[in-house]
Amino acid sequence: MRRDAGDGVAILGGGPAGLATAWALEALDCPYTLLEAAPAPGGNARTLRFGDFRYDTGPHRFHDRDPGATRRVVELLGDDLRAIEAPSRIFWNGAFVDFPLRPLQALTSGGAARSLAAMLGLLRARLRPARARSARDFGTWATATFGRSVAEAFLIPFSEKLWGLPAGELSPEIAGRRLPGFTLAGIAREVLFGRKADHLEGRFLYPRHGYGQIVDAMAARLTPGRLRCGARVTRLRVEKDGVRAVEYESDGRRRIIEPAAVANTLPLTLVVRMVDPVPPEAVRLAAARLRFRDVILVALFFDQPAISDAVCTYFPQRELAFTRAHEPRNRSPAMSPPGKTSLVVEFPCSEGDDVWAQSDGALVAGLVRDLDAMGLVPAARLEASAVTRLRKAYPVYSTEYRELSSVVLEHLGRVPNLTTLGRGGRFFYGHVHDFIAAGFAAAPLVARFAQETP
Repeated sequence: MRRDAGDGVAILGGGPAGLATAWALEALDCPYTLLEAAPAPGGNARTLRFGDFRYDTGPHRFHDRDPGATRRVVELLGDDLRAIEAPSRIFWNGAFVDFPLRPLQALTSGGAARSLAAMLGLLRARLRPARARSARDFGTWATATFGRSVAEAFLIPFSEKLWGLPAGELSPEIAGRRLPGFTLAGIAREVLFGRKADHLEGRFLYPRHGYGQIVDAMAARLTPGRLRCGARVTRLRVEKDGVRAVEYESDGRRRIIEPAAVANTLPLTLVVRMVDPVPPEAVRLAAARLRFRDVILVALFFDQPAISDAVCTYFPQRELAFTRAHEPRNRSPAMSPPGKTSLVVEFPCSEGDDVWAQSDGALVAGLVRDLDAMGLVPAARLEASAVTRLRKAYPVYSTEYRELSSVVLEHLGRVPNLTTLGRGGRFFYGHVHDFIAAGFAAAPLVARFAQETP
């Protein structure tokens, strides 16, 4: 086993949170080592290449919600960070409708009987607001907020596909700002004045060369040699005064560093299995009940200029294994060569299930058949395809996720020199602006440990 220099901070995981922490430590002149298991940094915020095509690991957007994070991304990208305003849509009842779903579209589609049931259901829901406020699961919340017809037409089937659990086992926190116009006042404004509800879905910032340009620019700010890719962390040796050693594998060899502090962004379920000595049984059981969702991306490359003007299309139908698709060139023309376009489709799944078990060829063939049948893409213009499997893409917000994650985080929080952050580390379904802010907040804390350690 090779023993590396142990001064400074060990950062575990080279996604947005880990890269932001490293970038912030550069400004503090604090030594660090960033360990990333993959061949390149970025986590699930990367931009992939296929010939002259570029596409992201998901339909990512950068929203101007944290001034500090926005300022730093502007510093990184300058004029390459562009403001985008483009529509999204839903394939619903055999046609494409607006996303977010407009009240009149939901309440008047599907025939007179369905429309009447939807309107009555929404009215009853609005007359009993306390039921939605007290809901302990997403299924109850969706039905109590929008009525059964609307909830079961879109929100519930889409959410069950996305998260992989029945609506009754999902936390109401997954709702976000879905269907923002579904208030009686919002419906009246649309009926009388044709005004849609405001929503951030169609307005965002986006880098010229793909979302991964953000993480690539952060990595470029780091001192050469500090970022070690292909380095898979295997063990954290913990003593009373904190993490004393981090073991990892690189180039087929076991290595060890002895840092003064650790900033962890790896999934907390993995970290619990790495900690030595073994955590208490209650912590291990809580970690075992937490779930992450995996995703398969199928990228299709077409010999035609465009498919639509939408940046994202959603598919709530239970019979379809995929949930959404995005056309990268609608975010930036640089994502496709002239005269061509691509479509990237997400299959949420769990490693080992029926979707995950399908071969790449079967996934592509079935997807093209489905999309061609609904008139979205012409199968005859397909030039090529690529399949990418993303493990532990995002945490699953079950009804018990807060309680379970708190047990694990409280245990890890007792380790004096260990700071946990990031999507996997905090079991937090956040976004890049959240993780950049978290990295810059964490850096002074771990730097203090590094400076105080003899």
